[in-house]
Amino acid sequence: QMIIVITMRITVPAIFSLNDHKYFRSVKLNVIIVYISVTAAILLEMILIYLSISLMYVTSEWIIVLYVPLLFISNCLTFKTFVLHLSYRINDEEAQTFLKDHFVKFIEHGDEFWIELQRKLVCCGLEGPKTYLDYLHKVHKSCYLNQNETQGLIVIGCNDVVYDLFYAVRKLADALCWFVVLLQFVTFVFYSTLLIRKLLNRQSKSRQNYVVCPLKL
Repeated sequence: QMIIVITMRITVPAIFSLNDHKYFRSVKLNVIIVYISVTAAILLEMILIYLSISLMYVTSEWIIVLYVPLLFISNCLTFKTFVLHLSYRINDEEAQTFLKDHFVKFIEHGDEFWIELQRKLVCCGLEGPKTYLDYLHKVHKSCYLNQNETQGLIVIGCNDVVYDLFYAVRKLADALCWFVVLLQFVTFVFYSTLLIRKLLNRQSKSRQNYVVCPLKL
């Protein structure tokens, strides 16, 4: 329960921290999908640990032994799904494409939506003020803190702002995905250890009974 609470305390603030950035809806949707999936997986892992221990004492031996390779296969699939695929759904490439498209629209057609983006994200150009110069344009007044081209030039580019925004979220998702894999691996090792101990204890009792029975005769 403590693990679930800690996970929720990590994931929920990370999701709600994106509320102010309404322009990257598809990227935010991927973030929500990843975090909900990871949280659900951790909850299922907790249930799996309980079932593994219960299964050890209520089923026949062949089911217990068969459960070990199933746990191993499940661990491999979890690694493939979460670490290799799911966490990579969070990236800033789509957001940067979104920024570039609207910057080009502003340069070519005077689309003011780009200016709204700059003011909202507190940035200038794609890679900084030099982006305007690369396109042979004057740096827009929205790149200044006082909005009148006199002081406080913003030097950070919008691509850098987006990268900083999603980088921390991505790293947190990576850590949680690895935690899911580690938790399942611990379950596999724990269950296998219990199984080995149970089989060894049964063999030991069988030997003791074999020795005691002839003595009684």
